[in-house]
Amino acid sequence: MKKINTFMGVFLMMNTLMLTKAQSPGGIGGSQLWYKGNLGTVAAGSNIIGWNNSSYNLYNLVQQGTAATLPTSSQINFNPSVRFDGIDDRLATSSNVPQNVTTTSASPYTTSQYVVYKKLGAAMNPLYSHSDGAGGTWNVGGNSDGGMLITNRSIVTSAPVINETRLQSLNGSSNGATAYLNGTAISTSFNNNTAIAGAKNFWVGAEGTSANKFANSDIAEIVIYNITQTESARQQIESYLSLKYGISKSGNYTASNGTTNYWSASANTGYLNNITGIGRDDNSVLYQKQSMSTSLGQQILIGLTGMADTNTANSGTLTDQQFLVVGDNGLAKAPSVIISGIPGVNSRFGAVWKVQNTGSVGTVRVMWPQGLTNLKLVQNSSNSFTTGNTVTDMSANTQTINGVIYNYADVSLTDGQYFTLAAFVQAPGGIVNNLRVWIKADDNPNGNTTDNTAISTWPNKGLIGGNFTGGAASPNSIALQTTGPLYRNSSAMNINFNPVAQSTTTSGLGIRNAFAGTGDDYTMIALHKNPTVIGYRNMFHFHGGANLNAISGSGEWFGALANFPIAWPSAVGSASYTVNIPAVSTFSATGTGTIAYQVNSVSKGSGASLSKSGTDLLIGVDGDGGPDDGIDIIMPENIMYNSVLGSTDYNKVVSYLAIKYGITLGTFASPVNYTSPNGTTVWSAAASSYHTNVIGIAREDVEGLHQRISKSQDAAADIITISTNNNFTNANSSANHTDIANDQFYFITGNNGAATTYNAQNIMNRRWKVQSTGTAQNLYIKTSDIQATYLIYADDDAMTTNVVNIPLTSSTTPGIQIPNGKFFTFAKFSFCTKDPNTSPADVITKIGITIQTKQSGWPENIPNGAVALESKTRGFVITRTQSSLIANPVEGMLIYDTVDQCIKLYNGTTWHCVVRSCNETFN
Repeated sequence: MKKINTFMGVFLMMNTLMLTKAQSPGGIGGSQLWYKGNLGTVAAGSNIIGWNNSSYNLYNLVQQGTAATLPTSSQINFNPSVRFDGIDDRLATSSNVPQNVTTTSASPYTTSQYVVYKKLGAAMNPLYSHSDGAGGTWNVGGNSDGGMLITNRSIVTSAPVINETRLQSLNGSSNGATAYLNGTAISTSFNNNTAIAGAKNFWVGAEGTSANKFANSDIAEIVIYNITQTESARQQIESYLSLKYGISKSGNYTASNGTTNYWSASANTGYLNNITGIGRDDNSVLYQKQSMSTSLGQQILIGLTGMADTNTANSGTLTDQQFLVVGDNGLAKAPSVIISGIPGVNSRFGAVWKVQNTGSVGTVRVMWPQGLTNLKLVQNSSNSFTTGNTVTDMSANTQTINGVIYNYADVSLTDGQYFTLAAFVQAPGGIVNNLRVWIKADDNPNGNTTDNTAISTWPNKGLIGGNFTGGAASPNSIALQTTGPLYRNSSAMNINFNPVAQSTTTSGLGIRNAFAGTGDDYTMIALHKNPTVIGYRNMFHFHGGANLNAISGSGEWFGALANFPIAWPSAVGSASYTVNIPAVSTFSATGTGTIAYQVNSVSKGSGASLSKSGTDLLIGVDGDGGPDDGIDIIMPENIMYNSVLGSTDYNKVVSYLAIKYGITLGTFASPVNYTSPNGTTVWSAAASSYHTNVIGIAREDVEGLHQRISKSQDAAADIITISTNNNFTNANSSANHTDIANDQFYFITGNNGAATTYNAQNIMNRRWKVQSTGTAQNLYIKTSDIQATYLIYADDDAMTTNVVNIPLTSSTTPGIQIPNGKFFTFAKFSFCTKDPNTSPADVITKIGITIQTKQSGWPENIPNGAVALESKTRGFVITRTQSSLIANPVEGMLIYDTVDQCIKLYNGTTWHCVVRSCNETFN
């Protein structure tokens, strides 16, 4: 027996020496077992029937059981891996693998082991084991619960989540070892008692022959040494595995030569998230031509320009010891930061990547999934991207990789450079950062264009994407609600000519993981109309059920109780709502702090602190299963930010909603500015005397605003409707109305709240002020006052300076442009268009007074006159007084009334202002 052990020791030593000279993981030779998905797998059709050991030609894995129990191929970071289904898949060596199993303190069992895998199922079963095969004693092993084993004792890192890709490793001996996760030391604490299995089979995908102990994972690579590695050697092995499989590991990434740090943790501080890259290291058999971080969430794809579905198929080339690695700052991979100076885009990603280029890697291809408008790659030597940007368009270039369509740019990324992505993106008020939820009925949810149709899918335009889904029959209900709200698009239901969603007693909408965590800050805004002010109206609900179908354990909902805002079960705010009058309601809080209520940008008190029972969000329903779950409420638009908006950003968001839905923000006594996304005040609170029935026609592309027709929706109705064409009834759409030609156009007006009666000059007492921003556009204005015959505008609200008279046809102006700062109103003028009476012409004018050269035949050539007056520079002044001061007026008497400021005629009964008409009614 001693001779056999001596022979085996010599055999292993010889193989170790041979491997040291050959290619090895990270350049560290001496591995006993090395199974890698990109070399040594034996396929039979789609099945993997064997997996050969790359260390040397021993201990190859072979099929265990029938063909039905075989794993299949998959890939991690474009490199092959082996998929085990968690039901009956497993591979094992056909012979025992000898190892040094001495466990005395003086001569402990030693190991250094590494595994890269992606967890697919919930089961926490073994990935590999060198054990007795019956679930008993293990020499070494790795588990999908995060544990690593040595001499039957486990050291646990942490449990992985579904679809997480990770590198687990263990380095040490039976005296003491450390378990690592993605290069970070996690624990040195042993569990279980020490035991050894001796020379046994090596199993992958299962715990030997144990029943129901199968791993549901993609396993990409396993490396096992029966010696302990030095710290530097471990770093090299983990660097090789991390770059190959897109894993962000801690510390430096070191090449097989032990000296080249192709990713420096200290030099790239602040950019150590989602590390990925390409590189070639011949001594490690590493040739990564394209890569995407396997961290959860959407990641950048980068590689040589010969991109393909697999790493091997990429046609690009590198030379040995060339590397290009990038890491990001961990911020949002979505347009969330305003950027200027780049045509066609308005926002850049919060995420910024930093580059480390070793060995002068040349042109690479940077890719991002198609879907963003005008996508650009922005490079700079500074991470602020304020000036000196190098911009490359990505939107014109597309390539499909594994079924996903990407936009891309081919660029050179220099060492130390920063880059980000920029695009044109829409958000309410242009406020992108932390926008989690944005749904609006004019997006035609689930393709609806027909009035009174149930909504089943409502796309979320917030940064998290996804869809709100409407209720359906069990098991697809939303908190027991069996229908979605109704899409309504009719003149009777629309709000300011925009379509709405109408909740019913059986409807509900929901989305998973609207919040990142239950402690998140929030600002939730609903544009709504309450058909009654009795009972409950549910706008938002924090849902904590196991899924959207289930009811939530608590009733954390936000909405209206009678005519008060409320965050149930805390206190109500002050009275705010009127039947069928639209409002903008806001609920905001820091974490679980006090909830602030605002309605139409007016503070309405606050509710007590409220904890979230879950991260899901329901709309238009209280998800606790009670009888008031679904109540009729009309909501065309809902918005949620994962933060408490500052006053400036909040004002931009509610300005967007107010203009779109014809709602006046603030009050007459405390008016509120309306602000565009670029910070321009498009309606100034300085016009406080005209802060009633504020409405507007506007186009602002950055927020998707294109309001072509508008009428005040306030409780105190107004008499005007403004449109881009002579259509004052149909819904706001390009099919019904002329589009506004230019972005950032606003025509906003509000009135002085006066009565719609007329003064003595037949001019209406109600006056409107105009604030116009951007390139002028022809607009049509219609009044519901049938007496009006003219719209008049002037420099002043008294209508005395630079007066312009616009005749009305069917109470409507033609297309006109009222300049910024003007005032307008209506008049009931009636100009006389009758010809003068010249028949008979036998009565001549005998008296004439002129200050000009007398013409021959004048004034006799003026028929039927009494006195002719002629001057180009002088006026005729009649008696200036007040009609009330004339004690004995005579029929036909004329005066200029200094109070009513008009020429008056006494018709024998009453004084009347002479107006621009034939004045026949004065006779």
